[in-house]
Amino acid sequence: MKSSVYDEGDIHRRYDRARGLPEEATRLWLDRLAPHVPRGPGAAVLDVGCGTGRFTLALAERFAARVYGVEPSAKMLSVAAERVAASGAAGRVRLVRGAAEHIPLRDGAAGLALLSMVYHHFADRDGACAELRRVLREGGRLAVRTATRERVDTFLWHRFFPEARELDSRRLPSAGELIARLESHGFALTAREAVRQLFARDLAEYHDKISRRALSSLQSITDEAFARGLSQLRNYCDAQQTAQPVHEEIDLFILSRI
Repeated sequence: MKSSVYDEGDIHRRYDRARGLPEEATRLWLDRLAPHVPRGPGAAVLDVGCGTGRFTLALAERFAARVYGVEPSAKMLSVAAERVAASGAAGRVRLVRGAAEHIPLRDGAAGLALLSMVYHHFADRDGACAELRRVLREGGRLAVRTATRERVDTFLWHRFFPEARELDSRRLPSAGELIARLESHGFALTAREAVRQLFARDLAEYHDKISRRALSSLQSITDEAFARGLSQLRNYCDAQQTAQPVHEEIDLFILSRI
């Protein structure tokens, strides 16, 4: 399997702290997903591109369904395995090394598939869409949690890392592009909303998260560009007069498999 940027160095260890959400933000997303989670015997959910298993485990703990975490990075999957082993939901979670373009599960295996901040990583978006349709049962739901091109300038950190912003502006999908591609592969849009989530409780925590350089776009810029941007972000955070939480708006698309 092709190596992942998340198999380089110790990024798999830094990722949880850098990308972790406060408990209330995780609950917010689970509440949004709840109406679409399959119920009953044999109910299964896929977390495709599950990374370190943040949502994989949260889904298994919240809902009475078997959850499959699918992830191409062996190192990220090892962290997910540690997290699952330490939980009380280990019996309902199966971690599988695979990619969205090649999901090692049978046809119609699940009633819900979650793509959380991974669509922009797909090398073959048409192949991934076709594969997602294959592993979902008829009427199953696909939930796409993603930043879109329209929201690039709403993220605070993008102000200080223009090279990473430029990369994201090219690789993030527009909302229209994402919907059109999925509809062309046998999905129908059923709901769409912008979800305002708490990402950091204050600017000190925000700076700490960004400083860990776990975002793939920050991995892609030079060390000099990263150091320069981080210094500018530090100066900005220090200049603010009051403590303030940092929120982000992330798009959620719910589609039905026709």
